[in-house]
Amino acid sequence: MGLDQNKNMNMKRILVVDDEQLLLQGFNKALHTEVTEVTTVETGEAALSEVASSHFHLCFLDVYLPGMDGTEVLKRIKAISPKTKVIIMTAGIINDTMTKAIEKNAHMFITKPFDLLQVKMLAKSIIDEPEL
Repeated sequence: MGLDQNKNMNMKRILVVDDEQLLLQGFNKALHTEVTEVTTVETGEAALSEVASSHFHLCFLDVYLPGMDGTEVLKRIKAISPKTKVIIMTAGIINDTMTKAIEKNAHMFITKPFDLLQVKMLAKSIIDEPEL
């Protein structure tokens, strides 16, 4: 196996789903390293397309997205890729239905605004966890 192929196998892939372009740019800048590859998308539909075509170790997912909401995207991501750990993000109020869906399927929940340094440390701790 070539060095490049070996490097790609060891890459940790992170998907960030949010409709705020500045937030996506911040995540890309904060999380992209020699061992992490970051993919950013603005819709739930685009997220599902990415998850269907490639394995992600971690996904940061906004609850409030245009079109399909984050709780539906969360359920579908977990159906396609059960090992992908999903962190739900929101700046809004979460209703009971969303809370139940999040508790059932999400790895954790964070509220906006947040410090990207904390997000970077959180992502590192999660992707460094051994896979079951």
